[in-house]
Amino acid sequence: MTDLGTSQRRDADGGGAPSAAPERPRGFRVWPPEVSRDAGPARARVRAGAAGLTPAALTPAALWRNHRLFTVAVGLSLVPRVVAALGFKPALFIEDSFSYMRQSVQLLPLAQLRPAGYPLALHLLQPFHSLLPVTTLQHLMGIALAVIIYALLRSRGLPGWGATLAAAPTLFDARQIWLESSLLPDTLFTLVLLIAVAILVVRPRPAVWQAVIVGLLVAWASVIRGNGAPVVLVILAFLLIMRAGWKVFSACLAAFAIPVAGYALLFFHEYGQFNITNSTGLFLWSRTMSFTNCAVIKPPAGLAPLCPDHPAGPAPAWSISALMNERTPADYLWAPGAWYHHGAHPGINVYNNSLAMRFAERAIAAQPVDYVTTVGQEVLLTFFASDRPQDYMAMHFTVAPHVSQLTPTMRYWENRYAHARSNTHVVQPWANFMFVYQAPAWFPGWVFFLVMAGGLVLVIGRWRGWGRYAFLPWGVAVVNLVLPIAAHEMDYRYAISAVPFACLALGLAFIRGPGPALAAAVRPASAREAAGAD
Repeated sequence: MTDLGTSQRRDADGGGAPSAAPERPRGFRVWPPEVSRDAGPARARVRAGAAGLTPAALTPAALWRNHRLFTVAVGLSLVPRVVAALGFKPALFIEDSFSYMRQSVQLLPLAQLRPAGYPLALHLLQPFHSLLPVTTLQHLMGIALAVIIYALLRSRGLPGWGATLAAAPTLFDARQIWLESSLLPDTLFTLVLLIAVAILVVRPRPAVWQAVIVGLLVAWASVIRGNGAPVVLVILAFLLIMRAGWKVFSACLAAFAIPVAGYALLFFHEYGQFNITNSTGLFLWSRTMSFTNCAVIKPPAGLAPLCPDHPAGPAPAWSISALMNERTPADYLWAPGAWYHHGAHPGINVYNNSLAMRFAERAIAAQPVDYVTTVGQEVLLTFFASDRPQDYMAMHFTVAPHVSQLTPTMRYWENRYAHARSNTHVVQPWANFMFVYQAPAWFPGWVFFLVMAGGLVLVIGRWRGWGRYAFLPWGVAVVNLVLPIAAHEMDYRYAISAVPFACLALGLAFIRGPGPALAAAVRPASAREAAGAD
């Protein structure tokens, strides 16, 4: 194929010079949405964008010349990250943070509550005996997320301001910085998945070895955060849509399945259960507590103790305040008097996980509409009721630590990992700067909703072009947003991992031009010229 149209090839074959295609100016249009017009052949535009991201173009002078706006944005985003590191020491903690430190010190036996992907990463940093390298690395990961989004969109042809805008929530949202400052796995989880998505956006029909890398990355994400495995379904669907071939499809699937199956086999060896945790049933049981009516599901005697400890009654009128004031699934799961703390097999184990899963399956089968309604309501609450609450789930920097008092066990494992025994404490004046910064610097939930909804509309409307490419990050965003709610409860630290993918999807969908021609666009210029000469 050449860059010549049909009439141009006819002129060229006749010996005349091909007529130049009329140049279409760049512009902006609200509807149909458009921020980048084809200023020449689509392949030339993509080639020009990719040329700006070569190693030779990544020198400080070249970055300032070609990517000035984004370079300034990254520089500014470093300021609150440095201030957060100075103002909150040794790191931000929630209760989960101490279990991750314990797992990193004792990798085996595998923990039953959470998989070991993040503790393994912490284990690699344990020789430093400090939490500062952990949070510093996570801050760099947060910036890397924005760099990947920007680089992908610029190399596909989006203008610099559009690509910078798509990366801005990841760079500046105070809750993203809070997450990077915390001893939690979500930043690493998001980065691993975004690298996998980036490979497929650049190579929608990857080589077998590239498909293997994608499969391995998704497998790693699946053991970083236990609800990451379903992302592989979106990956495989994308490969089918792009007609990548059965070898590529099989290689990606095998690269995902073999490591996850190996982890599950090790877990089976230790606990007699082919799984990666013994908590999926317990989490799903806690989810059903939001709607379960045991008079409807009629559980057998062995499952009756799992019924909610409140009498069934009419549901309250639907409102945000009513939903936010309800007892949460976490309240049921971690209650001191929860059923699994008592009986013949107390604790989180195979037996109780199996009981909880059986109850949850019966509840969902008996009340499917209630289950779907509950999940749908909490998805909407993620957009419209998660911005300003001041509890730790809202991910705000606060004067008081999120863990009010460390237990001796918490102090022990913190000392084993980081040679420290202190709770999170503020250091002034740096902490005050973050208190001021977080008030205006956040990604509003309603904007998040518009990004998700707009991405869906454009994915469908531009399916024959870049819509297919945008489907991949948009699908990953949906999984990251909905699955944690369907499996347990609404928690914004899970939902925020959908933001980079949603912004990337919307940016890709805004690009004008024939997306399927991308593979030909990145061939060396000399090869294209030779093909045209032939």
